[in-house]
Amino acid sequence: MKFKYHRWFQWLVVPFVALAFHIYFGYRIIGRENIPEGGCVVCPNHIQLSDPPFAAVALSHRTPLRLMAKKELFRIPVFNWMIRALGAYPVNRGGADVGAIRHTIRMLEDGKTVGMFPQGHRNNGVDPRTTKIHAGAAMIALRAGVPILPVFIRVPDNRMRAFCRKEVIIGKPITPEEMHYDPEAPGEYDRIMRMAFERVCALGDETP
Repeated sequence: MKFKYHRWFQWLVVPFVALAFHIYFGYRIIGRENIPEGGCVVCPNHIQLSDPPFAAVALSHRTPLRLMAKKELFRIPVFNWMIRALGAYPVNRGGADVGAIRHTIRMLEDGKTVGMFPQGHRNNGVDPRTTKIHAGAAMIALRAGVPILPVFIRVPDNRMRAFCRKEVIIGKPITPEEMHYDPEAPGEYDRIMRMAFERVCALGDETP
């Protein structure tokens, strides 16, 4: 499976997007020093459609962010080319997409950074701790032998509004050693993902 990615396009576009975010949202990034060298799986909470570019801009000074995106978005011709050029690639959320999983693991092993939203879809106005999460990010991080990077996208009351202040808080990476994976124990991916997502949510509890 081949996924096109044009890093030069991201270099050109991200600075303009970042400027627009600062003007429109008072955009603030906290914890950039926590971004690890080498591959990692970035796990943010998910509030609205703009979350992927917010996360991409937050990490852009260190590394371009690749993002898993549902395959339906790639059926729109011009939008398809643009999101591919920005590093997104399709995944079939209706079942096990083996090709996308293998591609993701290869990228991580090559030192790339991949973003995955554990909640799977947007949860505007909802406490993220009450939402369902999926264990795919934990499984992929463990198979690739890379850390999970918790990221919290914070807006007032977890509800996106026009001109509201928006912060992206980057936590300390959770290394494979910290995950204490036991291949003989059932439900390990779910346990690890719940632990990681609790770290994500805890970032939102910190005093601004």
